[in-house]
Formats: sequence, structure tokens, C-alpha cells
Amino acid sequence: MQTTIEVSDFADLALARYLQLQHPGRLLISVSGVPGSGKTTFANAVVHKINELSQLQHGVAVACALPMDGYHLSREDLASLPDPNEARRRRGAPFTFDVDGLCRLLETLRGPVSSTIYAPSFDHAIKDPIPDSISILTTQRIVIVEGNYLCFNPPKAPDGGERSDHPSSLWCKIATLFDEKWVIDTPLEITSSRLALRHLAAGIVGSLEEGFERANGSDRENSDDILRWMGTYDRKVSAFSV
Repeated sequence: MQTTIEVSDFADLALARYLQLQHPGRLLISVSGVPGSGKTTFANAVVHKINELSQLQHGVAVACALPMDGYHLSREDLASLPDPNEARRRRGAPFTFDVDGLCRLLETLRGPVSSTIYAPSFDHAIKDPIPDSISILTTQRIVIVEGNYLCFNPPKAPDGGERSDHPSSLWCKIATLFDEKWVIDTPLEITSSRLALRHLAAGIVGSLEEGFERANGSDRENSDDILRWMGTYDRKVSAFSV
């Protein structure tokens, strides 16, 4: 179980890493893990602690959390894929994301800090991304990005996957764009329960039984991919209680 002390430790680490930067830019940290592992809760807790510390010391909140969810393909885009039924069933799998768009955002965040940068969010009510609905301010110099595949090292495509624009290559490139990579280690029996309850609360399913079917179906397939193709990372976070 993640404790308050551990959250403080990660906040201290992020601030220390930021002060070590050799350029006046942003520090990018990824928080990744299987669906339901507690990524959002952990990222928000660390950002909150960083901002408590930075406001006390410097009078400004320097950190923000950024979910990867805004780069889900829209339902319209899913319908245009070769197998739209499978794409809808597996929504949340690596091939159902705008990998190129996410990569371009991270490259922009790594560039010179000159103006506000906008990123998409995901609206669970309409089940689609909302463009340019998250603002990353010039004062926000520590960006903690959370999502399933930010530490992903998938296999190459059957043809070798050497093209730089191939999704496999882009996922691998995304992992290299972070200064720190943190992975949350949460047992799958815990994540399944969380996901079943989450799906029911969001109206995705009509009963808790259906929630568990989904959690142990497509969600488990995605979790298996994440665990199978996990790349290198800097820190492991113990299971976060939500």
C-alpha cells in the first residue's frame, strides 16, 4: 500500500531531478501500469505534493498531471479501422490510440518553454476525446504524464517494423522522451475489482457481473500486453490504495 511518506519521497525526487536539468525546460515523468493500477490517483497525489512544496519555497505551482486518455481514437476513427468491431471491443489497446499525436505532444513539451501548450482530454460521458481541453502553462515545469503504455516496448511488426512511423517504433520512441519512468505494480485481482466497479459507475455495463466480464476480458488482454512488453523504467511504485 502506498503511504504518504512514499508520495512525499516521489515529490522530493521530482523536484531534485528538475533542479538537475541542464536546460531551462520541463522535466517529463511517466507513470504507467495496467488498467486500474492507480496511475491517476498516484500522479495527482505526487503533483499535489510537489505544488505544496514549490508554492512554499518559490510561490508558484510548478507541476501538473497529464492523462494519456485524450489520445484514445474517437469512435468515428475506430469505425474506420480494418476491423471496427474488434477495435471497439479492444478500445484501450495500443492500436486504439493516436500514438503519433501523443509523440508530437511530448516532443513539444521537451522543446523550449515559450507559450501555453494544449492537450486533449477524454470525456467519459460522451466516450470521446475533447481536443485542446488541458492547458500546460509555462510555469508548469514538471509534467507527470500517466497512461498504460508510456513504458511500452512492443515487438516489431511482422515486416521488421523498421519504419519510424510504425506504431511499434512510436511507442518505443515515446518511452525515450521521459526523464523519469515510474511503473505502478498492482496485483491483477485488485485491478479487476476496481475496473468492474469503474465500468458500472460509468454506465459502460449494466451490472457488476458484466463489469467483471469486461475487466477479465479486454482489460485483461491489455494488461497482459503491458506486462509482457514492459520496457525499462527507473522506479517501481507499490500498489496504491484508492
